[in-house]
Amino acid sequence: MSGNFTNFCCTGLATGDNFSLVTSTWPSSAVILTTIIMIAINLATIVGNAFVIVALVRMIVLKAMPANKHAIVSLAVADLFVGLLVMPGAIDSVVAGKWRYGRVLGKLNAFGNFSFCISSIMHLALLSVDRYVAISRPLVYSSVVTKNKARGACLLLWIYSTLWALPPLFGVVTYECFIPYIGKCIETEWLRGKGAVFFTASVVCCTYGAAVLIMCCVYLKIFKIVSNQSKRISAEVKNVRSINGLETRANVTSARKGALTVLIVIGTYMACWSPFCLLLIVQTAHGKTTGGPTADLTTMFVGFANSACNPLIYSIRYKGFRLAVKRMFTRSN
Repeated sequence: MSGNFTNFCCTGLATGDNFSLVTSTWPSSAVILTTIIMIAINLATIVGNAFVIVALVRMIVLKAMPANKHAIVSLAVADLFVGLLVMPGAIDSVVAGKWRYGRVLGKLNAFGNFSFCISSIMHLALLSVDRYVAISRPLVYSSVVTKNKARGACLLLWIYSTLWALPPLFGVVTYECFIPYIGKCIETEWLRGKGAVFFTASVVCCTYGAAVLIMCCVYLKIFKIVSNQSKRISAEVKNVRSINGLETRANVTSARKGALTVLIVIGTYMACWSPFCLLLIVQTAHGKTTGGPTADLTTMFVGFANSACNPLIYSIRYKGFRLAVKRMFTRSN
Protein backbone atom coordinates (compact mmCIF):
# COMPACT_ATOMS: atom_id res chain seq x y z
CA MET A 1 0.00 0.00 0.00
CA SER A 2 2.83 2.40 0.86
CA GLY A 3 4.38 1.72 -2.53
CA ASN A 4 1.14 2.62 -4.25
CA PHE A 5 0.88 5.81 -2.20
CA THR A 6 4.41 6.72 -3.27
CA ASN A 7 3.41 6.17 -6.88
CA PHE A 8 0.39 8.43 -6.36
CA CYS A 9 2.42 11.28 -4.92
CA CYS A 10 5.65 11.06 -6.78
CA THR A 11 5.43 9.37 -10.18
CA GLY A 12 4.63 10.98 -13.49
CA LEU A 13 4.42 14.57 -12.35
CA ALA A 14 7.82 14.35 -10.70
CA THR A 15 9.14 14.59 -14.23
CA GLY A 16 6.69 17.43 -14.85
CA ASP A 17 8.19 19.89 -12.35
CA ASN A 18 10.22 21.38 -15.19
CA PHE A 19 7.70 20.45 -17.83
CA SER A 20 6.66 23.11 -20.34
CA LEU A 21 3.39 22.70 -22.19
CA VAL A 22 3.54 23.00 -25.97
CA THR A 23 1.56 26.26 -25.71
CA SER A 24 4.70 27.93 -24.31
CA THR A 25 6.12 27.73 -27.85
CA TRP A 26 2.98 29.08 -29.53
CA PRO A 27 2.65 32.68 -30.72
CA SER A 28 0.83 34.92 -28.24
CA SER A 29 -2.08 35.32 -30.65
CA ALA A 30 -2.61 31.54 -30.77
CA VAL A 31 -2.53 31.26 -26.98
CA ILE A 32 -5.01 34.15 -26.60
CA LEU A 33 -7.38 32.71 -29.19
CA THR A 34 -7.25 29.23 -27.64
CA THR A 35 -7.83 30.69 -24.18
CA ILE A 36 -10.85 32.71 -25.33
CA ILE A 37 -12.39 29.66 -27.01
CA MET A 38 -11.80 27.47 -23.96
CA ILE A 39 -13.22 30.08 -21.57
CA ALA A 40 -16.32 30.35 -23.75
CA ILE A 41 -16.73 26.56 -23.74
CA ASN A 42 -16.16 26.47 -19.99
CA LEU A 43 -18.78 29.14 -19.29
CA ALA A 44 -21.28 27.48 -21.64
CA THR A 45 -20.69 24.16 -19.87
CA ILE A 46 -21.22 25.61 -16.40
CA VAL A 47 -24.19 27.85 -17.21
CA GLY A 48 -25.96 25.38 -19.50
CA ASN A 49 -25.68 22.40 -17.17
CA ALA A 50 -26.53 24.48 -14.10
CA PHE A 51 -29.79 25.53 -15.79
CA VAL A 52 -30.51 21.89 -16.65
CA ILE A 53 -30.00 20.76 -13.07
CA VAL A 54 -31.99 23.59 -11.45
CA ALA A 55 -34.88 23.38 -13.90
CA LEU A 56 -35.23 19.59 -13.79
CA VAL A 57 -34.72 19.33 -10.04
CA ARG A 58 -37.63 21.74 -9.63
CA MET A 59 -39.66 19.34 -11.74
CA ILE A 60 -38.63 16.52 -9.39
CA VAL A 61 -39.80 18.55 -6.39
CA LEU A 62 -43.12 19.10 -8.12
CA LYS A 63 -43.24 15.34 -8.89
CA ALA A 64 -43.78 16.22 -12.53
CA MET A 65 -40.51 14.90 -13.92
CA PRO A 66 -40.55 11.68 -15.99
CA ALA A 67 -38.16 8.90 -14.99
CA ASN A 68 -35.82 9.42 -17.95
CA LYS A 69 -35.11 13.01 -16.88
CA HIS A 70 -33.17 11.66 -13.89
CA ALA A 71 -30.57 10.42 -16.36
CA ILE A 72 -30.40 13.89 -17.91
CA VAL A 73 -29.81 15.44 -14.48
CA SER A 74 -27.04 12.91 -13.80
CA LEU A 75 -25.50 13.67 -17.19
CA ALA A 76 -25.67 17.39 -16.45
CA VAL A 77 -23.93 16.84 -13.11
CA ALA A 78 -21.06 15.02 -14.84
CA ASP A 79 -20.71 17.78 -17.43
CA LEU A 80 -20.97 20.50 -14.75
CA PHE A 81 -18.11 18.86 -12.84
CA VAL A 82 -16.04 18.92 -16.04
CA GLY A 83 -16.68 22.66 -16.27
CA LEU A 84 -16.07 23.42 -12.59
CA LEU A 85 -13.26 21.05 -11.62
CA VAL A 86 -11.40 20.06 -14.79
CA MET A 87 -11.49 22.79 -17.45
CA PRO A 88 -10.21 25.70 -15.31
CA GLY A 89 -6.93 23.90 -14.60
CA ALA A 90 -6.54 23.03 -18.28
CA ILE A 91 -7.15 26.65 -19.32
CA ASP A 92 -4.62 27.92 -16.78
CA SER A 93 -2.05 25.47 -18.12
CA VAL A 94 -2.55 26.84 -21.64
CA VAL A 95 -1.97 30.39 -20.41
CA ALA A 96 0.97 29.58 -18.12
CA GLY A 97 2.55 27.01 -20.42
CA LYS A 98 2.75 24.50 -17.57
CA TRP A 99 0.80 22.87 -14.75
CA ARG A 100 1.12 25.14 -11.71
CA TYR A 101 -0.84 23.37 -8.96
CA GLY A 102 1.44 20.57 -7.85
CA ARG A 103 1.45 16.81 -8.09
CA VAL A 104 -1.52 15.89 -5.93
CA LEU A 105 -3.91 18.41 -7.54
CA GLY A 106 -2.63 17.27 -10.92
CA LYS A 107 -3.58 13.69 -10.08
CA LEU A 108 -6.97 14.79 -8.78
CA ASN A 109 -7.65 16.85 -11.90
CA ALA A 110 -6.71 13.88 -14.09
CA PHE A 111 -8.86 11.52 -11.99
CA GLY A 112 -11.81 13.88 -12.41
CA ASN A 113 -11.10 14.22 -16.13
CA PHE A 114 -11.25 10.44 -16.54
CA SER A 115 -14.27 9.89 -14.32
CA PHE A 116 -16.49 12.80 -15.40
CA CYS A 117 -15.83 12.51 -19.13
CA ILE A 118 -16.40 8.74 -19.14
CA SER A 119 -19.57 9.25 -17.09
CA SER A 120 -20.79 11.81 -19.63
CA ILE A 121 -20.16 9.44 -22.53
CA MET A 122 -21.90 6.51 -20.87
CA HIS A 123 -24.92 8.63 -19.93
CA LEU A 124 -25.35 9.44 -23.62
CA ALA A 125 -25.52 5.72 -24.33
CA LEU A 126 -28.06 5.27 -21.52
CA LEU A 127 -30.26 8.02 -22.93
CA SER A 128 -30.14 6.41 -26.38
CA VAL A 129 -31.43 3.15 -24.90
CA ASP A 130 -34.16 5.10 -23.10
CA ARG A 131 -35.31 6.68 -26.39
CA TYR A 132 -35.38 3.26 -28.05
CA VAL A 133 -37.62 1.82 -25.33
CA ALA A 134 -39.88 4.88 -25.55
CA ILE A 135 -40.30 4.49 -29.32
CA SER A 136 -40.41 0.70 -29.60
CA ARG A 137 -42.60 0.02 -26.55
CA PRO A 138 -44.61 3.19 -25.92
CA LEU A 139 -47.55 1.44 -24.21
CA VAL A 140 -45.39 -0.15 -21.50
CA TYR A 141 -42.63 2.49 -21.34
CA SER A 142 -43.74 3.97 -18.01
CA SER A 143 -43.69 0.55 -16.36
CA VAL A 144 -40.35 -0.46 -17.88
CA VAL A 145 -38.50 2.81 -17.21
CA THR A 146 -39.28 3.70 -13.59
CA LYS A 147 -37.63 6.37 -11.44
CA ASN A 148 -35.91 3.78 -9.25
CA LYS A 149 -34.52 1.98 -12.30
CA ALA A 150 -33.30 5.26 -13.78
CA ARG A 151 -31.58 6.25 -10.54
CA GLY A 152 -30.03 2.80 -10.20
CA ALA A 153 -28.72 2.90 -13.78
CA CYS A 154 -27.17 6.33 -13.19
CA LEU A 155 -25.49 5.13 -9.98
CA LEU A 156 -24.03 2.13 -11.81
CA LEU A 157 -22.65 4.42 -14.53
CA TRP A 158 -20.94 6.61 -11.93
CA ILE A 159 -19.38 3.56 -10.29
CA TYR A 160 -18.33 2.24 -13.71
CA SER A 161 -16.70 5.56 -14.61
CA THR A 162 -14.90 5.82 -11.27
CA LEU A 163 -13.46 2.32 -11.59
CA TRP A 164 -11.92 3.21 -14.98
CA ALA A 165 -10.30 6.29 -13.42
CA LEU A 166 -8.58 4.34 -10.63
CA PRO A 167 -5.82 2.19 -12.29
CA PRO A 168 -3.49 5.13 -13.11
CA LEU A 169 -3.47 6.01 -9.39
CA PHE A 170 -1.77 2.70 -8.71
CA GLY A 171 0.94 2.90 -11.36
CA VAL A 172 -0.64 0.79 -14.12
CA VAL A 173 -0.12 3.77 -16.43
CA THR A 174 0.58 7.44 -15.81
CA TYR A 175 -2.17 10.04 -16.12
CA GLU A 176 0.20 12.31 -18.03
CA CYS A 177 0.09 9.96 -21.01
CA PHE A 178 -3.67 10.55 -21.29
CA ILE A 179 -4.04 14.10 -19.92
CA PRO A 180 -1.44 16.21 -21.76
CA TYR A 181 -1.74 19.47 -19.80
CA ILE A 182 -0.70 18.12 -16.36
CA GLY A 183 2.78 16.86 -17.23
CA LYS A 184 5.01 15.10 -19.70
CA CYS A 185 4.42 11.56 -20.86
CA ILE A 186 7.83 9.88 -21.09
CA GLU A 187 7.99 7.76 -24.24
CA THR A 188 9.83 4.92 -22.47
CA GLU A 189 7.01 4.72 -19.87
CA TRP A 190 4.20 4.68 -22.44
CA LEU A 191 2.68 1.18 -22.35
CA ARG A 192 5.76 -0.13 -20.57
CA GLY A 193 4.06 -3.35 -19.46
CA LYS A 194 1.30 -5.77 -20.42
CA GLY A 195 -0.95 -4.23 -17.78
CA ALA A 196 -0.62 -0.78 -19.33
CA VAL A 197 -1.35 -2.10 -22.81
CA PHE A 198 -4.39 -4.00 -21.58
CA PHE A 199 -5.72 -1.00 -19.65
CA THR A 200 -5.29 1.42 -22.54
CA ALA A 201 -7.00 -0.89 -25.02
CA SER A 202 -9.75 -1.71 -22.54
CA VAL A 203 -10.54 1.88 -21.56
CA VAL A 204 -10.93 2.90 -25.21
CA CYS A 205 -13.02 -0.15 -26.13
CA CYS A 206 -15.21 -0.21 -23.01
CA THR A 207 -15.99 3.52 -22.90
CA TYR A 208 -15.74 5.19 -26.31
CA GLY A 209 -16.11 1.96 -28.27
CA ALA A 210 -18.99 0.62 -26.18
CA ALA A 211 -20.86 3.94 -26.30
CA VAL A 212 -20.49 4.23 -30.08
CA LEU A 213 -21.58 0.63 -30.61
CA ILE A 214 -24.62 1.00 -28.35
CA MET A 215 -25.71 4.30 -29.86
CA CYS A 216 -25.26 3.21 -33.46
CA CYS A 217 -27.13 -0.09 -32.98
CA VAL A 218 -29.93 1.54 -31.01
CA TYR A 219 -30.31 4.48 -33.38
CA LEU A 220 -30.41 2.23 -36.43
CA LYS A 221 -33.29 0.38 -34.82
CA ILE A 222 -34.99 3.68 -33.95
CA PHE A 223 -34.74 4.94 -37.53
CA LYS A 224 -36.07 1.63 -38.83
CA ILE A 225 -39.07 1.82 -36.50
CA VAL A 226 -39.76 5.46 -37.37
CA SER A 227 -39.46 4.71 -41.09
CA ASN A 228 -41.87 1.78 -40.90
CA GLN A 229 -44.33 3.79 -38.84
CA SER A 230 -44.14 6.69 -41.29
CA LYS A 231 -44.93 4.44 -44.28
CA ARG A 232 -47.80 2.72 -42.51
CA ILE A 233 -49.33 5.94 -41.21
CA SER A 234 -48.93 7.73 -44.55
CA ALA A 235 -50.89 4.93 -46.24
CA GLU A 236 -53.60 5.20 -43.61
CA VAL A 237 -53.82 8.99 -43.95
CA LYS A 238 -54.41 8.68 -47.72
CA ASN A 239 -57.47 6.57 -47.01
CA VAL A 240 -58.73 8.49 -43.98
CA ARG A 241 -59.45 12.19 -44.54
CA SER A 242 -60.26 13.18 -40.99
CA ILE A 243 -59.04 15.03 -37.92
CA ASN A 244 -57.59 11.75 -36.68
CA GLY A 245 -55.60 11.51 -39.89
CA LEU A 246 -54.16 14.99 -39.36
CA GLU A 247 -53.27 14.13 -35.77
CA THR A 248 -51.52 10.99 -36.99
CA ARG A 249 -49.50 13.00 -39.50
CA ALA A 250 -48.51 15.34 -36.67
CA ASN A 251 -47.28 12.35 -34.67
CA VAL A 252 -45.14 11.27 -37.63
CA THR A 253 -43.65 14.76 -37.85
CA SER A 254 -42.86 14.65 -34.14
CA ALA A 255 -41.17 11.25 -34.55
CA ARG A 256 -39.04 12.58 -37.41
CA LYS A 257 -38.03 15.56 -35.28
CA GLY A 258 -36.94 13.15 -32.57
CA ALA A 259 -34.96 11.15 -35.11
CA LEU A 260 -33.21 14.34 -36.24
CA THR A 261 -32.30 15.10 -32.63
CA VAL A 262 -30.78 11.64 -32.34
CA LEU A 263 -28.76 12.21 -35.51
CA ILE A 264 -27.43 15.49 -34.07
CA VAL A 265 -26.45 13.68 -30.87
CA ILE A 266 -24.48 11.03 -32.75
CA GLY A 267 -22.75 13.62 -34.94
CA THR A 268 -21.83 15.86 -32.02
CA TYR A 269 -20.51 13.03 -29.91
CA MET A 270 -18.45 11.59 -32.75
CA ALA A 271 -17.10 15.01 -33.74
CA CYS A 272 -16.02 15.80 -30.18
CA TRP A 273 -14.52 12.54 -28.93
CA SER A 274 -13.44 10.60 -32.02
CA PRO A 275 -10.27 12.67 -32.66
CA PHE A 276 -8.97 12.07 -29.12
CA CYS A 277 -9.82 8.36 -29.02
CA LEU A 278 -8.58 7.62 -32.54
CA LEU A 279 -5.31 9.43 -31.82
CA LEU A 280 -4.94 7.35 -28.67
CA ILE A 281 -5.46 4.15 -30.69
CA VAL A 282 -2.80 5.23 -33.21
CA GLN A 283 -0.39 6.10 -30.40
CA THR A 284 -0.97 2.71 -28.84
CA ALA A 285 0.23 1.11 -32.06
CA HIS A 286 3.00 3.53 -33.10
CA GLY A 287 4.21 5.33 -29.96
CA LYS A 288 3.17 8.31 -27.87
CA THR A 289 5.05 10.85 -29.99
CA THR A 290 2.73 10.16 -32.95
CA GLY A 291 0.81 13.32 -33.72
CA GLY A 292 2.81 15.44 -31.32
CA PRO A 293 1.83 17.38 -28.17
CA THR A 294 -0.31 19.91 -30.06
CA ALA A 295 -2.53 17.12 -31.36
CA ASP A 296 -2.80 15.64 -27.86
CA LEU A 297 -3.89 18.95 -26.38
CA THR A 298 -6.24 19.96 -29.21
CA THR A 299 -8.13 16.65 -29.29
CA MET A 300 -8.57 16.74 -25.51
CA PHE A 301 -10.07 20.24 -25.65
CA VAL A 302 -12.39 19.29 -28.51
CA GLY A 303 -13.63 16.47 -26.30
CA PHE A 304 -14.34 18.97 -23.52
CA ALA A 305 -16.69 20.81 -25.89
CA ASN A 306 -19.11 17.87 -25.76
CA SER A 307 -19.99 18.84 -22.18
CA ALA A 308 -21.18 22.23 -23.42
CA CYS A 309 -23.24 20.70 -26.24
CA ASN A 310 -25.20 18.22 -24.14
CA PRO A 311 -27.55 20.73 -22.45
CA LEU A 312 -28.57 22.12 -25.84
CA ILE A 313 -29.16 18.73 -27.42
CA TYR A 314 -30.72 16.79 -24.58
CA SER A 315 -32.53 19.42 -22.56
CA ILE A 316 -33.41 22.61 -24.40
CA ARG A 317 -35.34 20.54 -26.97
CA TYR A 318 -37.62 19.28 -24.21
CA LYS A 319 -40.69 21.48 -23.90
CA GLY A 320 -40.90 20.85 -20.16
CA PHE A 321 -37.35 22.12 -19.69
CA ARG A 322 -38.01 25.27 -21.69
CA LEU A 323 -41.12 26.01 -19.64
CA ALA A 324 -39.23 25.41 -16.40
CA VAL A 325 -36.47 27.85 -17.39
CA LYS A 326 -39.08 30.41 -18.44
CA ARG A 327 -40.75 30.13 -15.04
CA MET A 328 -37.38 30.65 -13.34
CA PHE A 329 -36.89 33.99 -15.09
CA THR A 330 -40.54 35.02 -14.71
CA ARG A 331 -40.52 34.45 -10.97
CA SER A 332 -37.18 36.20 -10.55
CA ASN A 333 -38.65 39.31 -12.19
